[in-house]
Amino acid sequence: MDLLQRSVAEYEKEFEMLEKYQITDPQDPDFGGYYNKDFGVVAQNCGSAAAKPMTLYFCPQSRYYKDPRALACADGLVQHLLNHLHPDGTMDYYSCNFHSAPDTAFVTLALAKPAKLVKAETPEEKAFQKKLFLVLRRMGDGMVEEGFHTPNHRWVISAALALLNTLMPDERYVARIDQYLAEHIDCNEDGEYAERSAGGYNEINNRALLILAQDLGKTELLEYVRRNLEMMPVFYHTDFSIFTENSRRQDKGTAPYAEKYAYQYLLCGHALHDEALRAIGTTQLEACIRCGRPFPLAAEDLMLFPEAFQNLPAPAGPELFEVDRLLKGSGLLRLSRGGLNLWAVERQPAFLFLKKGGIDFYIKGGISFFNCRHLLMENIRPCGDGYEMEYEGTGQYYQPFGEYQGTNDWWEMDHSRRRTSGHLSVKVKATVTPVDDGFDIRVQPWGCPASTIRFEFGILPNVLIHGEGYRIPANAGGSLVAAKGELELFDGKDTVSVGPGFAVNDVIKGLFGAVPASEDRFNLYFNDVTNFDRRFSIRRLFKRAGQKVRQNLQRHVFKRAGWAVPQL
Repeated sequence: MDLLQRSVAEYEKEFEMLEKYQITDPQDPDFGGYYNKDFGVVAQNCGSAAAKPMTLYFCPQSRYYKDPRALACADGLVQHLLNHLHPDGTMDYYSCNFHSAPDTAFVTLALAKPAKLVKAETPEEKAFQKKLFLVLRRMGDGMVEEGFHTPNHRWVISAALALLNTLMPDERYVARIDQYLAEHIDCNEDGEYAERSAGGYNEINNRALLILAQDLGKTELLEYVRRNLEMMPVFYHTDFSIFTENSRRQDKGTAPYAEKYAYQYLLCGHALHDEALRAIGTTQLEACIRCGRPFPLAAEDLMLFPEAFQNLPAPAGPELFEVDRLLKGSGLLRLSRGGLNLWAVERQPAFLFLKKGGIDFYIKGGISFFNCRHLLMENIRPCGDGYEMEYEGTGQYYQPFGEYQGTNDWWEMDHSRRRTSGHLSVKVKATVTPVDDGFDIRVQPWGCPASTIRFEFGILPNVLIHGEGYRIPANAGGSLVAAKGELELFDGKDTVSVGPGFAVNDVIKGLFGAVPASEDRFNLYFNDVTNFDRRFSIRRLFKRAGQKVRQNLQRHVFKRAGWAVPQL
């Protein structure tokens, strides 16, 4: 595959859109910027956008090679950025960060790599280069002096300064980088960074460390990148969407695609002579192209490091997605059986997540016990043929002080000094045991009797639910208490069974303070009261005799629900 040509084609489309919405009136205060319907005219976005027309202008494979339109577009965007820099060299993130060195660094990363491609020959090119380097130097001043506020910012700022140091060497840049690196990289033995952001900041951290390895010769940092990339299949669905439910950042609950990591697999694999890493990069690229998603490789990377993207190995096999691994430091377990994937997550109301193709659901544990609202499972650990985790909820009552506390204001009293009584607890152990075609789940609560516990299955819509005596579409916001029998979830291609169900009451809502049921999913409930010992299974079902009749019935229900009838 011609990787550079694919990337250039993406850049050309974006440039044509930029050109269409760029403000070209010199009297306009936003001159040089471009209008975005979602954000308006934002200097940060405009500065980063300059990378594409700049790269196209200096790329012989582009239709816009040496085209004055591309240079004029890039020049206008850089001018807009220059006009909106603060005197200290920093810029604002339009919604929350002001005089922000980290956001300045993100723009620097976007501009500094293509700046390496600038070969100024004509007066127009020299004028553009002068303006570009002026902007970069001013932003460098801001990053040297100002600080950060999230873990990844340290490496982003360091990488931006490393790129600047290659373009315009400055001992201040290197000294500042050394200050950040002295804190050591926040990557644990599993390969997880502090923010646990598989859908976002892991990629940003890896990219920054790769730059530090390349431009500053810090090749020892490649070990952290390798460690993270080897861990990442724990989060991959078979379509390369990413599991993000354990993230500590804004990517939590999203499902971005993993091909943005392809660059890192290929570049890091090349640097370390690791063909297994490169094979994963190949697989991600092929999946991206096959599904028609935007091409993930940056044209400037392909031009600056061509050897890393040549002679691609064969793609990784399906075993890439068959992962059994416990990330102890992250409180995350991934198990795979027959294409059915399970994740267990510590200290979250939804503690189990399962996915097979379009069948996607979580299991949330709810409890009504004093101030306890959810089963926040902890300490995932191996046990026999599977894994177990546990939860303990406690309740108590206050005793009176017996004397005046210097105030009658309840909120000003030091209640930690009160004696307590009536101490009660509920403990829960959940066990997950993988079997050939799925998983067996066992839940055992004990302690204070008569505490209501419910298991809420949040099922992604457009699944047909077939139970004992009923067949219903899983519409968003709907609910069902499954009192007995097995249930089958069918998405038009795959079938997953869940059960047997159980219900000793109809309680499906938690008390005040509980996370409400999802309005975007269908909510299926199993429930009981302590103490009990319940077992249910989750299985992938394969084709069997009589399925034709069943599929015809399912088609009928899909039609009645107003969904597209699956092609079987």
